[in-house]
Amino acid sequence: MYLLPTLLRRALESLRRKDAQVFPLDAELAMSIRQTAQEQGRPEEDVLNDLVNAGQYQTGRDEAAGIKWDSLTDREREVLALVCLGQRNYEIANILGIANQTIKTHLQHIFQKFGLHSRKELRLLLRDWNFASWWESHQM
Repeated sequence: MYLLPTLLRRALESLRRKDAQVFPLDAELAMSIRQTAQEQGRPEEDVLNDLVNAGQYQTGRDEAAGIKWDSLTDREREVLALVCLGQRNYEIANILGIANQTIKTHLQHIFQKFGLHSRKELRLLLRDWNFASWWESHQM
């Protein structure tokens, strides 16, 4: 992760030198950075730093969510997965064969562990997680 800025800087520099070896992905990334910088009227270095910072933020956010996921009970994970798959409380209760009030209790615990207040916040935080695949493998 921390090598990323160095690698991108090298890619940008290699585009400036005609005799340098450039890998296609490096060249494509460097060209995207250059184009974005030109469109925004900013130095390439600033665009690069913004990309790296955004990547580090996302990675940290994903790691924190993973730690919180690990703190959940198996049943809380099932409830959370079904919430993120768009199921309503009564549907989750039917799928899991438990009372609707129990779903509400599990959700309260999940919200507390994640420091969130709503299903929408949960879905937004975990929008990149593949719960369909997790649920399918969990059912086997």
